[in-house]
Amino acid sequence: MLYACMFAVGVLMLTTVAFGQPADDAVFIHHSCGSNWLNSGLHDALEAKDYIAKRNDIGYKTAMKPDPGRPGSLGDVPGDNTNMNHWILWFNDYLGQIKKHGCDKGVNRIVMFKSCYPISNIAADGTLPGDPFDSAQTLANYKAVYRHAKGPGSTYTHDGHTYKPLEDIFAANPDTLFVAVTAPPRHYGPEDRTSDIEARRARQFNTWLKTEWLTGYNAAHPGLHNVAVFDWFDVITYPDNHPAHPNRLRSECGGESGDSHPSEAANKLTVKVFATNPGNFIDAAWQAFSQARGKDAAATQPAAAKP
Repeated sequence: MLYACMFAVGVLMLTTVAFGQPADDAVFIHHSCGSNWLNSGLHDALEAKDYIAKRNDIGYKTAMKPDPGRPGSLGDVPGDNTNMNHWILWFNDYLGQIKKHGCDKGVNRIVMFKSCYPISNIAADGTLPGDPFDSAQTLANYKAVYRHAKGPGSTYTHDGHTYKPLEDIFAANPDTLFVAVTAPPRHYGPEDRTSDIEARRARQFNTWLKTEWLTGYNAAHPGLHNVAVFDWFDVITYPDNHPAHPNRLRSECGGESGDSHPSEAANKLTVKVFATNPGNFIDAAWQAFSQARGKDAAATQPAAAKP
């Protein structure tokens, strides 16, 4: 009995050291909307977490070399690129660099990434299977970034190199918690910056990502819990059935400001939902992830001997 108790404590300590200690960091790949969100309280909220030692940034002007053997597909300054078609390049060509970017020790155990609001102007449904490298903003192209139409294990070829869709990259890196943050919506006044159908497609994609796609990923990889989708769009946007401004930035969040950057009020609201409210998003995601890693650690230990 005593041996079994000591074994259980040892597993807990191993799990904490490997995955829960504050020697590990979080990195956020973002542009201006992300910076405003961080400056409105998100930075402090994340650094206050006992599972994050330091929060690192990749954004405008961040220079980075690709991983060994991979092409420099995003140029000399990858941080300037956060459109939807850039994510397949980021996670195939630079993931090793992302994991260690800004770290004094340990790794970036949490990788957050977000496109900016122009991505919410989705011009067309597009044609299946879609092209994840195409800058054309269509539903088919966006979905192709995350999953291959032929199913898991299928790959793309681009400029002579092989690329996996994001779901296969994520599954191959179970020791990293990937947090996809949806792009914010567009403002509507004094001049509307998108159309009803474009804005509706943005909601359709975000809903697909956090429901159909994520459900399918979790079913294909039960027990990993290493991917979470935070629907920032939904938090600060009028609903699809709003009579005047469906799927646009809410008035109290800056919808009438002439600027699609969410307002300070919107950012502070989102900090609460994402990081500080009871049962907030990031704590729940981390708990599911760390519990899954704890099970993995326990599974690698020898069975306790009977006394």
